[in-house]
Amino acid sequence: MSDLPGTGPIGMTGGTSSAIEEVAADPRLCAIWLERLRASVEEFNQYRKDNPEEPVALVGADLRGVALGGADLHGAKLFEVNLAWENLEGANLAGADLRRCNLEGSNLAGACLEGAQMEFANLRHAKLHGASLREAWLRWAVLESAELRDANFTGAYLERAILRDADLRGATFTAANLVDADFRWAQYDTASFAQADMTRTLL
Repeated sequence: MSDLPGTGPIGMTGGTSSAIEEVAADPRLCAIWLERLRASVEEFNQYRKDNPEEPVALVGADLRGVALGGADLHGAKLFEVNLAWENLEGANLAGADLRRCNLEGSNLAGACLEGAQMEFANLRHAKLHGASLREAWLRWAVLESAELRDANFTGAYLERAILRDADLRGATFTAANLVDADFRWAQYDTASFAQADMTRTLL
């Protein structure tokens, strides 16, 4: 997998990527998807199951107050979405574009964020107990004072991420990129860092 910004599973290059970005930025599509979510998570998930090839476009949407627990948002375009203090417990956000999202204080316990692109995301005070972030892209993300007990960061990219004061007990960082990450004052005594790249990591 490429380690260059914008060349991960979401930030592809080429004409296909440009077409996808145009779809994601269409405000009409954003309004349609938002209406589906507001109807009910069950209806939204069923629609996605029946239409697996249709991309979810919610770029810049304000999803505050929308029930998102258990929502199937895998691969969704959620760039710069405001999800502060919202409940996304158990949501499927695998491969989603969450770059620059405001997830401060949000409940992501048990959520699937595998391969999600989360560079520069704000996750201060977020609850990610037991969440799976395998191979997620979290460079420059802020997870200060986040609750990350038993979270799985195997193979994740956390270069220059800020995890100060975070609760990392039982978390797994196997083979993760932790170059220049800041773990000062975090609780990580029972966390696993096997084969992680901890070059210049602040502990």
